[in-house]
Amino acid sequence: MAIHFQLRDGLVELTFQGKIIAADFQQVLEKLQELEARMEVTPDRITDMSEGDLSALDSRVVTGIAAKRQQAKLKNNVKSAILAPGLEQFGLARMFQTCNQNPAIAIRIFKDSASAYHWLGRPDRVVPEKAA
Repeated sequence: MAIHFQLRDGLVELTFQGKIIAADFQQVLEKLQELEARMEVTPDRITDMSEGDLSALDSRVVTGIAAKRQQAKLKNNVKSAILAPGLEQFGLARMFQTCNQNPAIAIRIFKDSASAYHWLGRPDRVVPEKAA
């Protein structure tokens, strides 16, 4: 799957890698809905689009995803940070932010992970350095 999904320290982390298609989002939405249904507290989340190729997505896909999230019945208010450093990534993230009118979801878009994790009240994820 081109979108890696993990729950780490009570935070949902979604990481885009490679070419992203609409079916990838459907799989993630199903996992997210299952997680939200079984947990007592709906977790905050961060979506890292940095390594994702979003060229196969259009406004119909983004508005469809936003419509599904708008209908989500969450147990509490959540923060959703979107890491979108590129222009295409930012444009799609902004479209999603505008279309998603779920009052329980606060969405912010960031260019760097440190700012996103700070807004979520979390330490930045440490990525191991590559060996020289």
